[in-house]
Parts: sequence; structure tokens; C-alpha cells
Amino acid sequence: MSYEFADVRRAWLATNGSDSAEEVATRARFFSAMVRAIAEASPVSPERLAGAAEVSTKRAAELIRSLSASGVQLDDDGNLVGAALTPVPTPHRFRVNGRDLYAWCALDALFLPGLLGATADVESTCPATGAEIRLTVSPPARADYAPAGTVLTVVVPGASVPLGSTGPDSPT
Repeated sequence: MSYEFADVRRAWLATNGSDSAEEVATRARFFSAMVRAIAEASPVSPERLAGAAEVSTKRAAELIRSLSASGVQLDDDGNLVGAALTPVPTPHRFRVNGRDLYAWCALDALFLPGLLGATADVESTCPATGAEIRLTVSPPARADYAPAGTVLTVVVPGASVPLGSTGPDSPT
């Protein structure tokens, strides 16, 4: 079974089944605005996020506070520094629009180009072998990767089987 980016995004956003469709849409818009703002420059003020996500400044501050429990990076003034994408070095370098940023994890590096609408060059390290992994990810699909045989498995909330990507010649 294969999944599209939109399927994974919907499953991730719907992990709290008690949220209304409107709340899920607001969180999706807000998260997309956060990532786009970080890709442009960091830190990002709650006021800037409010405008980009089409929510009030008060609601933006509430959303930032609720996300801070999941590791969203803030500076001392309460401005956003990182959310899946960060200027703080991690093992997953993410180059987009000529700017070096970092993804929090390998999965983030795969879905961030879709949110940004941009192609990204990613360098990461295999946690099992220590081998360097390089890939170019574009919004519609993976463009290129090395070494051959690179594998990523993702568990999609509510799915009966994991989402797996094993390269262009492997069955999914």
C-alpha cells in the first residue's frame, strides 16, 4: 500500500480526534506558516505568524504555547526559532533556496519541501550504519537519492500498515 504526502499530513493532523475540522484546518495553516517563516528567516514573532496563518495574535500565542510542549524552539522573547525546520544544527542538513537549515528528523526532511513548495537538498546520516545519505526532495516527489537501497519506514496514525519507501525499483 502506498500513501501520498496529503494522506500522511491528514493522519498527523487528525491525531486528536476530538478536534473540529475547523481546528484541524487552523493548526495545518498555522504549522505551514511557521515552517515557511523559519525557511525565510528566524526568529519569527507571534505577530508575524498571526498574519501569515490568518489568526489573531492571541490565537497565535496560544498555538505556539501548545506546540512548545512538543519541542517547538522559542527564543527568550517568545519568538519562534524552530518547528521541524530550524537554524540549529542537527544530523539532517536541509538546504532550500540557497539557505542551510536543519530538519529535526529524517521524516521532516521529506515532507518539508511539500509545505515550502520548494526543492531541498538533504544530507543525513544513517543511524544504524553511520553512512551519509543524500537526497533531493521536490514538492511532488523524491528527485534523487544516494546510496542505492536507502530505506525509510513511517508509521501513519490509524493506518493498518507502515508507509515504506525503499527506492524506485522496490514494491510498495
